[in-house]
Amino acid sequence: MKKSKTKEPISNVALLQARVTRKYEDFKESMIEFDSETVFELASTITAYHDVYSYITQKDFIIEDEAESLLKYENPLKMLADAWQDYRKYGNCTDDRDECMDYILSDITATDDDEDYITVTLADELREKYGDDMPLNTAALLELVELGRRFFNFNDDDFEYYDYNGEGNDCAEK
Repeated sequence: MKKSKTKEPISNVALLQARVTRKYEDFKESMIEFDSETVFELASTITAYHDVYSYITQKDFIIEDEAESLLKYENPLKMLADAWQDYRKYGNCTDDRDECMDYILSDITATDDDEDYITVTLADELREKYGDDMPLNTAALLELVELGRRFFNFNDDDFEYYDYNGEGNDCAEK
């Protein structure tokens, strides 16, 4: 009886590394077409592509969930390289490349689950506080007004708000 060999499924990390490697090779080949002056002008882009390529293919920092998220993009190398350039230019990037790349990855691969959890939790709290009869947008505005009062030490006599018609209303009346 012949034993059947089952192949291990390819991990998302391995798939991501293969795609990034392929895109990096394509990128390098496209650079050959340019004259030396153009390549010189693209030095920061080339560096960003190389940094991202090295990070993705040579480090064990990428986890399955991040890889799965990045595989949704046709060219994760370009997306990460663009983000890397922007972060280096505008962000508060230290000299620690790995730390900066971790931050970029966590920002790009953040799941919607976190936002959904916050939204649902906030909606539940607002409904508990203001009741089911009040629309959520109205409850959220009232919550903001209340937070503003506490933050700026307003009391009902000091605070007036304007409704959508531009008519002033005393909060105490509401």
